[in-house]
Amino acid sequence: MSKANSAVRGSKDVIQKILLDKNEIFADVLNGFIFNGKQVIKPEMLADTNTSSCYKANGEIHGQDRDVAKLLTIDKTKVVISLVGIENQTRPDKHMPARVMNYDAAAYRYQLTKSKTLYPVLTLVVYYGKEAWSYNRNLLGNINLQKLPKEIRPLISDYEIKAFYRISDLSAQELDKRFRSAFFCLAEYFIQTNAGEEYHPSAKKMSIEDILLLLDMMNALSGTHAYDELINELGKRNKNEVTTMTEVLPEFMQVKIDRAKKETTEKVTKKVTKETTEKVTKDYLINILSTTNLTPDGAMALLGIPKDDRPMYKDLLKKTGDYHD
Repeated sequence: MSKANSAVRGSKDVIQKILLDKNEIFADVLNGFIFNGKQVIKPEMLADTNTSSCYKANGEIHGQDRDVAKLLTIDKTKVVISLVGIENQTRPDKHMPARVMNYDAAAYRYQLTKSKTLYPVLTLVVYYGKEAWSYNRNLLGNINLQKLPKEIRPLISDYEIKAFYRISDLSAQELDKRFRSAFFCLAEYFIQTNAGEEYHPSAKKMSIEDILLLLDMMNALSGTHAYDELINELGKRNKNEVTTMTEVLPEFMQVKIDRAKKETTEKVTKKVTKETTEKVTKDYLINILSTTNLTPDGAMALLGIPKDDRPMYKDLLKKTGDYHD
């Protein structure tokens, strides 16, 4: 079972960090956003570093923790040339520039305790949310300076989030060009669901371990438990097994179908007509047949359609051109 499945299940903050903490995925995020998919940063160039820091306020010591951070190194001697952090955001935050400034300042402060020579600190903010980021991405843009004498205003130092990336700004074509790791599927998920669409994953090859981490992060960032049943089933497999989200789609679809049935039972009137039921079931069948290699009988078995009703659904599929003898 994956690390995410065992030690941190239910901890939203920790789950968000585990997927990106893998060097190959962290490198993929940097290459995708900063270098437009060009493979400049290699996983072996990254080294783990401390993500926690402390500050004193009101006479008390407080802790602050980055989502994930790595040291960027060069040469065989692993000379550090930068510290790079990634912050995940699902909602706009007016105070994000101040938060990033605190993280970066803490990293520089730590360097000063170790050496007189500083290396640069870069923080990427990756925004997964549906709504537009309505706040300014610089510190002074969110602070009222009007009460200050005009002579003082230009002297106030600013701080800007320059590495800000909104997932929904990317097209499907850009995704395929930019990302190669499981992060591709994470971005794909939010692009589709933010647009109000059903999630239809691409056939990207991934290990079971990465799929589990991906599903955990999709749960955490979306604030749901939509994929718990699928996660539990996949957790029984060899974590090194390579597959795709489309190959595990029958389990994925079953989770969605079970959830839809539950929501229908709780929210929809009991006066659902036979015609409506047949249409919904037919739509599920078409969805499964178009995204898997299952036969019509296999798809109907997955949906639990009684054998006596299957000829009727085959006739419905024939009428739509989705099934032939």
